Amino acid sequence: MTTPSSTATPEAPKQTGDPLLRVEGLRKYFPIKRGIIFQKKVGDVKAVDGVSFTVSSGETLGLVGESGCGKSTTGRLLNRLLEPTDGKVFFDGKDVSHISASDMRPLRRDIQMIFQDPYSSLNPRHNIGTIVGAPFRIQNIKTEQGVKRSVQELLERVGLNPEHYNRYPHEFSGGQRQRIGIARALALRPKMIICDEPVSALDVSIQAQVINLLEDLQNEFNLAYIFIAHDLSVVRHISDRVAVMYLGKIMELTDRDRLYQEPVNPYTHSLLSAVPVPDPHKEGRRERIILTGDLPSPVNPPSGCVFRTRCYKAQQKCKEEMPQLLEVAPGHWSACHFPEEKQLI
Repeated sequence: MTTPSSTATPEAPKQTGDPLLRVEGLRKYFPIKRGIIFQKKVGDVKAVDGVSFTVSSGETLGLVGESGCGKSTTGRLLNRLLEPTDGKVFFDGKDVSHISASDMRPLRRDIQMIFQDPYSSLNPRHNIGTIVGAPFRIQNIKTEQGVKRSVQELLERVGLNPEHYNRYPHEFSGGQRQRIGIARALALRPKMIICDEPVSALDVSIQAQVINLLEDLQNEFNLAYIFIAHDLSVVRHISDRVAVMYLGKIMELTDRDRLYQEPVNPYTHSLLSAVPVPDPHKEGRRERIILTGDLPSPVNPPSGCVFRTRCYKAQQKCKEEMPQLLEVAPGHWSACHFPEEKQLI
C-alpha cells in the first residue's frame, strides 16, 4: 500500500503520462460573517476540502456524491469561476490556481463548461446565433467562412437545424437548449469541458441522446470531460474513472468497472446499494445499506473521518484520526480506516 505525500497538500493520484489536468489539495472555504458595520468572521463553510486528482486528454472523470458534497463547487474552481482558498490546479502544465482574469482569458478557449440548467444558462434576450457565436467574438477569433457559418455548422453538429440561427431560447425544448449549450462550449475546440450535471434537468428519454452526443464529440475531438452528476447509472455509462465525494472530500477514486464491482469505501457501498439491478435474482440477494441521520453541516464537519457519523463500520479511530486517501490497489484510492473486503453481487 502506497501513501500520498504527508504534507498539507496531498499529491494527486498518479497516472501514466503527463495529465492534462492535475489538482492538488484543492480547497474552497466560504467565510461566515456577522455584524452589520463591523463584519466579523465567525467560521467557514468548507465546501471543498483537500481534493486531489488528475485527468488525461480524452478521458472522462465522473464526480459523484450527495447534494451538497462539493461537486459543482469543484467544477467552478477548475474553471476559475471561483477563486480557490488553497491548493493547486495545473492545466496543460501551467499553474492556473491564482492567475488573474486577464491571464485566464486565453485559457478559457481550452476549458469550457456546460451548465446544469438549460433554461437559465441561455440569455433569453439573445438569439441562438448570438449565444453560440459569443466565444468567437469574446476571444476575437476570425473564421474562414465567417462566424455565422461556423455557428450553423456547430448547430448541425449537435443535432439542431442550422436554419434556427435567428430563433430565441424560448422557442426550444429543454433538450434542444442543452444542445445549444454544448454547441457554445464546443465552439473554440476546447481540450476539456466541465459538465455540471448536464442531463439532470432533462427527461429520461432525452438524457440518453445527450449522453451519446457527448461521447461522439469526445471521440471526434479527443475531449477530456469532468462529468458531475448524482445519477450513478449515467456516470457508469460515460465515465472512464469515478471519484466519489462526501462533504468536500474524495472518499474513493478508481476506474469505472472496479468502482461498481469492487468498491472498498463504506460510503461507496451505501450509494451503490441504492442503485436498482434489473436482474430480480441478484436484486433479492443484495444487501440494502440505509444511511441514518442527515448530511453533517460543512460549517462544522465531524472530527476524524467526515463520514463516521453515518457509517455502519465507524470505530473510535474514525473519530480521532482523519483517513488519508491511500492507494489500496494499483489505480484504486480510498480514504477509510476499515475498508470493505466483500464484493457487490
